[in-house]
Amino acid sequence: MRRSRAWVFKEQLREILDRKQINVMRTMLGRWCASVMRSKVEPMKEVAALMRRHLEGIVAWVQTCQTNGFLEALNGRFQAAKHYARGFGRFATIRTVLFLIAGNLDFAALNPHAYQPT
Repeated sequence: MRRSRAWVFKEQLREILDRKQINVMRTMLGRWCASVMRSKVEPMKEVAALMRRHLEGIVAWVQTCQTNGFLEALNGRFQAAKHYARGFGRFATIRTVLFLIAGNLDFAALNPHAYQPT
């Protein structure tokens, strides 16, 4: 009985997240969370509590379909710049290396032996 109820909750959540109207989706998600919290399906209660904690982030994702992948990629570039700066502590040095990495400049035209970080 509980397994079938969990499946119904999952399908309801899928339908809610497919909604295009953000305000309608937010309202329906709130009602879904309340319904799940009143149920006896403990794993789904954990999901509902998680959904309540992250409601605004979920709504923003449904609205824009954007993740923080761009910021993670930018952070990766910054970490690479710190590595290529080879221990220099000054921010100006790290910033210069970051611009060199992010700019994807081709120094081979000026110097065929130039170091090309990837």
